[in-house]
Amino acid sequence: MEQFEVIFLDDDRITVLEQQIVEQGKAVKFKGKTPAKEPVNGVSYTFAGWVGEEKMESVQEKLVLVAKYTAETVAATKDENAMLQASLENAEKTNLNATIEAGQKVNEQQKALEKDSRTAEEIVNEVLENGKAEIGNEVNKDNVER
Repeated sequence: MEQFEVIFLDDDRITVLEQQIVEQGKAVKFKGKTPAKEPVNGVSYTFAGWVGEEKMESVQEKLVLVAKYTAETVAATKDENAMLQASLENAEKTNLNATIEAGQKVNEQQKALEKDSRTAEEIVNEVLENGKAEIGNEVNKDNVER
């Protein structure tokens, strides 16, 4: 009796899942673990049989059977949606608090400037001059100690 090769491929048509030699007229069954495909972009896949599976009942020639899958959109659970919503609300509160804090600091700085009756530019220049004076004093100290 003649024998035929039966090859089971994954849906990429490259990955060999199993190979069998079957006598002519005999049925063939996939003996391996049920094929699986990783989810991609929120879509999950379920094994749905073989392309050409009608020929598995009575093998009459060399067969190449390809796995077929059904696609299903993965929906987020209520818990996942609640967690996402809580995270978004927390981020919004954090951003709002940071904005309020920054606004309060600006107001405090403006009030301090108004109270001091100097412009911001005058204060910056004074700080820069004081910094130069301090650096100059440190350099002079170093020279005296030597």
